Order: sequence, then structure tokens, then C-alpha cells
Amino acid sequence: MKRVVFVSRDKDQFAVVEQMLTRKNMRAEWSGTGKDLLSLLSNTPKGEWIDLVIMDQTLPDMGSRPLVEAVIAQSPMTNCVVAGTMEKKEFHDTFEGYGVLMQIPQHPKEADARDLEAHLDKIGALS
Repeated sequence: MKRVVFVSRDKDQFAVVEQMLTRKNMRAEWSGTGKDLLSLLSNTPKGEWIDLVIMDQTLPDMGSRPLVEAVIAQSPMTNCVVAGTMEKKEFHDTFEGYGVLMQIPQHPKEADARDLEAHLDKIGALS
């Protein structure tokens, strides 16, 4: 079963996305801080990995870009999605070259979950 980790202090924030991914047979886990996520990554047994990380743009202990950099350094096969409010150009300039799949709104709705699902299907991340 594929794993998704949500990084946010507010579990309600990603409820719609969590439901969609659970229906797609992904096991959802939660982390409240970037440090907790990095610990989870480092404690993941060899041969296993976290398939997807969906993180809030604003975390209590670090910014989303440094967290993406650290995730990619520890687990290059992990896909990342950032929930934020950046303009398209700012998002591109901030995350270019780091393999961030997309930005979703900070409080995604059903349509946003469908957009994410379509993007994940397109790259084969859900199969």
C-alpha cells in the first residue's frame, strides 16, 4: 500500500484530499512539523518509502522549500505537493528543480482534490 504523509497542524485542512487518497488505496499519516516528517523518513525501513508528502506552505519549524530540499535529499522518489497561496511565477521560481508536483490551495475543496488526483494519475503515482 502506498503512503502519503500530510504535514500540517490542522488535520481538517486536508480532509477532502485525504478522503480521495484513501479511496485510491493510499495509507494516510500525519506529521505536525517538518522535523517530525524528516524523522519519519529516516526511520522508514530500507526498501520502503513515503510515496507522497503534502505539506502546508507555513509550518511551525521550517519553510516549505527547505523541507522539500530535505525530503528530496533523504528520499528522492518521494513526490511533494505544497498547499499555499503563492502566485504561479513565485511558486515556479521557489520550487523549480525540486520536483514539486503542484501547488494546491491551503484548504482544498473537492475540485482541488480531483485536480490532484488527475495529476497523480497522469504521472502514475497512484498505480
